[in-house]
Amino acid sequence: MVMISSVRVMIFFSAVTLGLVSLFTGLVLYFWPHGPRSGQLIIMGLNKTGWSDLHVYFSMLALLVIVVHLILNWKSIKLYVKCLKEI
Repeated sequence: MVMISSVRVMIFFSAVTLGLVSLFTGLVLYFWPHGPRSGQLIIMGLNKTGWSDLHVYFSMLALLVIVVHLILNWKSIKLYVKCLKEI
């Protein structure tokens, strides 16, 4: 039981961390200058293509971790929905 609980906590914090990284890379891309030479700009060692690749990979990984989180907590989700229907 302790092992399952620690896995759930680890997956939760992984999902939050990956979501925050995805948010950060998304904000960098959103505020990236537009124009013909904007691809030559380098921020923290990456150009726009590098930031875009990081954003896509971290977002996909976050989505995968969130799906695993939902699968592991499916019984709890069903119980919450059941309790909400009774209200």
